Amino acid sequence: MHAALPTASQTPSRSFADELRQLLRLGLPIALVQLGLTGLNFVDIAMLGHHDPASLPAMALGNTLVWAATMFCMGALTAVDPLLSQAVGARDHAAIPRVLGRGALLAVVLALPASLLLLPASTWLQWAGQSADLIPSAAAYARWQTLTILPFLLFSLLRSLLSAHARVLPQVLTIVAGNLANALLDWILIFGKFGMPEMGATGAALATVTCRWLMLFGLLWLGWRDIGPHVRSLRDVAVRRAAFALGPLWRLLRLGTPIGAQFVLEMGVFAATALLIGSIDANHGNASATQARVGGHQIALQLASLSFMVPLGLGMAASVRVGWAVGRGDHGAVQRAVAAALTTGVVVMTGFMLLFLLAPRALASVMTTEPEQLAMAALLIPIAGVFQIGDGVQVVSIGCLRGLGDVRSPVYANFVGFWMIGLPLGCWLGFGRGSGPAGLWWGLVVGLFVVATTLLLVLRRRVQARRERMATD
Repeated sequence: MHAALPTASQTPSRSFADELRQLLRLGLPIALVQLGLTGLNFVDIAMLGHHDPASLPAMALGNTLVWAATMFCMGALTAVDPLLSQAVGARDHAAIPRVLGRGALLAVVLALPASLLLLPASTWLQWAGQSADLIPSAAAYARWQTLTILPFLLFSLLRSLLSAHARVLPQVLTIVAGNLANALLDWILIFGKFGMPEMGATGAALATVTCRWLMLFGLLWLGWRDIGPHVRSLRDVAVRRAAFALGPLWRLLRLGTPIGAQFVLEMGVFAATALLIGSIDANHGNASATQARVGGHQIALQLASLSFMVPLGLGMAASVRVGWAVGRGDHGAVQRAVAAALTTGVVVMTGFMLLFLLAPRALASVMTTEPEQLAMAALLIPIAGVFQIGDGVQVVSIGCLRGLGDVRSPVYANFVGFWMIGLPLGCWLGFGRGSGPAGLWWGLVVGLFVVATTLLLVLRRRVQARRERMATD
């Protein structure tokens, strides 16, 4: 009835080296999938950066609204991660379909208001003081993305289920196929190939919509061996009634709300930075300068997001392995998993730091041919290099804490680090001291290291205390 549990992957590690090997075996494919998801945006930006000066900044502003509307949904749904991994670790077969069904229902409930928030995209951009030249294309991009929210959330839910069972091959195959399809559709729709109209940022939006739905059905098909048994369990009236009961659904939402808040605080500070950068020259009617600043910011942010996916994947794997260990009641394995994840995250991000510091212009030139956007990106990419290690430490720490069942500490750390320290400091440097986008980014650097340091201290305290498995109902 149920998919076999991956007992080999859950074998308790015997040493740090053994834990590191098992973590990488699970984490590297997950990181590859995360890179693939970001690769969709990377290709969009690279092609738009070679289209015309306005397409890339328009997409950047529209994408900022999309992330603002979906951040909470993504975080809240992440609450299923520790529940699934701990249930697998405890070999609680019956809990898995309940959590899966509850997560699917939550995805539907969250997707509707998030989609509605994007419909008045033009109004939001006008209120944020953005350039009138960019608003029509940016708003159109955001409105098309309403069709991607539900498939993206369901795709993430299925990924959580497969990752909890250490099944990563279906995820890798799906993401590779999705990237190939996205690149082809971008080329056709952005530049108007094969008789199609030249649509720029709107073409990139349509390509994303198509690929998100294809990836959802592709993952469902490729991962059906592991997904199917749990879906079929929901045919049982008793299982379905338990899965969709309002009480447990409300408790899942309460568990996910701090994670959603953490996503809003962390990603929201970057969205706020983008809107602040877009407003610097927009108020003076300088469209060319606005396009350069917003485009350069988006290029630097996209490269930072790409590097961030590796420690994010490691953090997700650490969440699973820590969850397994908590489910088994194996405190030693918890300690080894945390140590291995943090060590790997620091090593990986040191490499990205050196790359960003040593070759900023070469990296930026892959994504744009516009001289002003290129210059702005080359200015910001080394600043992104400075915060690579802090970014890696904080996201791996969050993954470990999530596996332990602590979803509240990251909220407090992000609020203090980003919104009480980083963003005010960045505004002072960017506007008060006249440093512009670079000043805003230096504020992000300080905020990230405050968050990383705080979470490390919290994680150390949490690991020293033994944790009990979280209840699924």
